[in-house]
Amino acid sequence: MAETTSGLFDLVKTLTEMLGPSGYEDDVQDWLERRWREAGCETNRSRINNLFARVGGHGPKLLVAAHVDEISFRVKSIDDDGHLRLTSGTGGSELNAPHHAFVAQPCQVMTPKGNVPGTVGTVTGHVMTREKRADNSIDWPDIFLDIGARSRAEALSWGVHVGCPVVAEVPTRRVGHNIVGKAMDDRASLAIMTNWLETLDRDALQYELWFGSTVQEEVGLIGAGTVTGFDLAIAMEVGLAGDIPGVGNLQVPSRLGAGPLLGHKDAAVHYDRHILSRLTAAAEREGIPVQHLVFLQFSSDGKVFIGNDIPTAMLAYPTRYTHSPIETIDERDLQATLRLLDAFATTPW
Repeated sequence: MAETTSGLFDLVKTLTEMLGPSGYEDDVQDWLERRWREAGCETNRSRINNLFARVGGHGPKLLVAAHVDEISFRVKSIDDDGHLRLTSGTGGSELNAPHHAFVAQPCQVMTPKGNVPGTVGTVTGHVMTREKRADNSIDWPDIFLDIGARSRAEALSWGVHVGCPVVAEVPTRRVGHNIVGKAMDDRASLAIMTNWLETLDRDALQYELWFGSTVQEEVGLIGAGTVTGFDLAIAMEVGLAGDIPGVGNLQVPSRLGAGPLLGHKDAAVHYDRHILSRLTAAAEREGIPVQHLVFLQFSSDGKVFIGNDIPTAMLAYPTRYTHSPIETIDERDLQATLRLLDAFATTPW
């Protein structure tokens, strides 16, 4: 079994268990702003709720940023029996089928009257039609949220309405060497950044270091699209991991526990080779293991940072089962990512 280590796990647990779907990020942003101010940072919020913190130092303005919103559903309609029909809370709407891992998961509906618990349901074996047994797939019409209501009117009386966000409610827990839970994308990045403040030597910084926590990444990189005025950036993200059955090293050559990922390209953009080179050099100098990766079917805030004329690198930690309620990481990769950030930020450009 993995040893329990520093407060980094506690930060990951706190941040990932909070509810903060796209457009409803306030609680998490408020928590981060308090924590970053307590660590001596100057903070400000943009009108669309991006959070920025000036950490300290002098030199080129370096932004280390992660997004705060998480994967979610939205209530699309309410049927006569009080079941909530769901649609995607992310970009792309219903072009992609819902992740099968959400079936049978407990969720919370965020309503003006308070959160309402429910469970993602679907038709199961004993009442399946022959056609459905043969098909055995899950698409949007096949799932719903059972909140225990007996009518549409009752669901409405509880504050549920079309458009309410629905977020998985699962504990973040240790499983062997793994940390498993929701919203590792991208709250584990924010945990790394927050933990870094506890050990950072601001006098050693070779940059004017800023943190950013951006909103609405999951619906199209919205918050990051407004970010300007930095000389360079590091976009923090979940990575990909190929070390599970059905994927493998030739498809995705990265694995948990082998160090942070340097993303050279994703589905939308090529990352800045000069910053990546300096991250690689810092890792070699400090003996930090890193993995190099081309990201498949993936995009990040880095795309719009680059589009806004900010040279940007992607730094990630390998993650299994992305965009599901069982996203899985290894704390050793988070610790190594923190060490690499520190080595990079304290080395002259």
